[in-house]
Amino acid sequence: MSRKEILLAAFDMDGTVLQQESSWAAIHRHFKTEHVGEAALRLYSEGRIGYREFMRRDIASWPQGTTKREIDEILSGYSVREDAAETMERLRARGIETALVTSGIDMLAEKVAGELKMDRWVANGLRFDRGGRLLGDGVGRVDPTRKDRAYLRMLSKRGIPPSKTVAVGDTVYDLAFLKSAAMGFMLAHTTRVPDKGIIHIERLSDIFLHL
Repeated sequence: MSRKEILLAAFDMDGTVLQQESSWAAIHRHFKTEHVGEAALRLYSEGRIGYREFMRRDIASWPQGTTKREIDEILSGYSVREDAAETMERLRARGIETALVTSGIDMLAEKVAGELKMDRWVANGLRFDRGGRLLGDGVGRVDPTRKDRAYLRMLSKRGIPPSKTVAVGDTVYDLAFLKSAAMGFMLAHTTRVPDKGIIHIERLSDIFLHL
């Protein structure tokens, strides 16, 4: 596949573009509610609850009165992966659009996409009242195991066929997303999957070995 055929490169955020594995987990660690998140993840992974309920349980476990400013401060400690900026710059130089597709939190996705000069992003959201206090439910846009649905909606709006895109992730939750693109890359620092359709890489910039 020649590079001219690729119009867009999409990336997961947590654990892929960022070194941190989960923006939701960062908030749980701050409030010491990891046990709630872990229990909800088990139920979600077993198919016993849907993602919206998973998200609701997470948010409900955080203290009442938590403010948007406090959440913003918790999420501000992120670290961009070492070669992320270089990778986005090289893609832009080739005329390839870049996107974040993440089941992480929109407040962080917007910051990361802005810092890396990415063209677009989609993420799950938190809701706040007029006083900036956290509400008990979120905005579900990206189901982790069906990230491909959010991705394909994004591509449809842009008029870009999946066959002219690549996708990069780092966990088994990204598989449907990765397999919906012409080429799917998985960072091998956390996960390797026995799927011949997935290309394992060590660094984000390794995608250029295959474009």
